[in-house]
Amino acid sequence: MVQAVELEVLKREESKTSKAKKLRRKNLIPGVVYGPETEPLMISVDKTKVDSLLARVSETTRIKLLVKSNDGVIQKNVFVKEIQRNKVNDSVIHIDFYEPAKGHTMHIHIPLHFVGKPKGVEKGGLEDIIHHELPVEVLPDKIVEHIEVDVSQVDLGESLRVKDIQLPEGIKVMLDPEEVIMTIIAPRVSEEVVEEVTEEEEPEVIGKGKEEEEEE
Repeated sequence: MVQAVELEVLKREESKTSKAKKLRRKNLIPGVVYGPETEPLMISVDKTKVDSLLARVSETTRIKLLVKSNDGVIQKNVFVKEIQRNKVNDSVIHIDFYEPAKGHTMHIHIPLHFVGKPKGVEKGGLEDIIHHELPVEVLPDKIVEHIEVDVSQVDLGESLRVKDIQLPEGIKVMLDPEEVIMTIIAPRVSEEVVEEVTEEEEPEVIGKGKEEEEEE
């Protein structure tokens, strides 16, 4: 099971755009928590904490959300679902957290970690990775941080497909089993045309022989 990361947030009441802008001016990022059995809960979180969080988590990271309000603190176990960013400076302007429910599957992307050096690469081939992560359907308690894929036996001209990956228990890939994950491309051989340099022959002077005969 993926280890949870703790994050403190504040409950907020207003959801208007004007209020969200005021929050950002105070260095706070508006957000929302929702799920199949969760009433949407509006929150705000310190921008510095958001930046720190996103630098070390992924879609598969469990987050222990501590929601503070006038009524005290409640805990929610969530995942980062969506991040909205400013189109100009790429800063975070809104963040969504998803609270899964027991027995409800989630649709997420799990990163792939490729292990080993392919045989084809040893022979000079090029490794072409088509998918760096897999879209999957999985129960919350079956989520893994990444999936290791052994590529050491993939030779020149060969491909690794979805069906070739050994998946952890409870994970269903939302791709065709024949979908190519990575392939080894044979190196291109550039043919160099080498021009042979031959000795220049003395050009024949037309009529030379005739002139000499006449002089004689």
